Amino acid sequence: MINESRVASGIAVVVDNDFFLIDVGSGTYRNAELLGLPVSELSKIFITHFHSDHIGDLGEANIMSWANGRRKKICVYGPEGVDQVINGFNMAYNFDKGYRIAHHGEKTLKPDAGNLESKTISIQNKTDLTLVFESENLKIFAVLVDHSPIEPALGFRIEYKGKTIAITGDTKKTDTLPKLCKNADILFADAISYELLNRIRQVSLEKGQERNAKILNDIQNYHMNPIDAAHLAKEANVKKLVYVHITPQLPNKIAEKIYLNGVSDIFNGEILLGEDKMDFLLTPE
Repeated sequence: MINESRVASGIAVVVDNDFFLIDVGSGTYRNAELLGLPVSELSKIFITHFHSDHIGDLGEANIMSWANGRRKKICVYGPEGVDQVINGFNMAYNFDKGYRIAHHGEKTLKPDAGNLESKTISIQNKTDLTLVFESENLKIFAVLVDHSPIEPALGFRIEYKGKTIAITGDTKKTDTLPKLCKNADILFADAISYELLNRIRQVSLEKGQERNAKILNDIQNYHMNPIDAAHLAKEANVKKLVYVHITPQLPNKIAEKIYLNGVSDIFNGEILLGEDKMDFLLTPE
């Protein structure tokens, strides 16, 4: 659903001199530039799953960060199928890449850096965390989540010098999520409001819009709701809960109140509705 204050899914992380993204839905790259993030240093993108609202800006993030001075390839980590997705984006942008090199020259635009590379995240232990990236102080883990029929779908946990953020990705509440989120400083939780969606669904049925009503019903079976996320945050002992993938859009305070109804009765930490260009600072230990 279109939302004026929230583009598609994308979370940027900057640690030391490393800049990477978790998902890159449409609008993510534009927001990265508006925030003044070091786009020419973009090194990695981690994809939770291949719905369009999580990968729509892959091509734009790659070609524009390259045009803005990036000298090394971006590696895209994702579930099985990532090779096919990345090959498709590279093919789609191949003419654009060639035009820019012909115009500006290879000294200005390093040809090899203009293509994305891919790395498949294979999860062997379906009930535990899998280490998918490690550098000197940074560890990134993935876990299988339940966004069926989208399989596999992943959540990510990022640990850096004693600080942790957890990103559920799109999912129902599962037994693997508390491990993913345990003691996180920030939990970015997917949550859609069943109550608001059902109100819209009822109006759709009254207007004879059965197709729209069916979709509004279907999407409720593979996402958490805000109460689910609050229980998860409490169980996992997280410090801050940030709602993302907020559906439907919340045009006013009344809608926000309905979305958050009952949440603070369950989780007593800080609760935020995620918005574009919101930033968080975690000081390493």
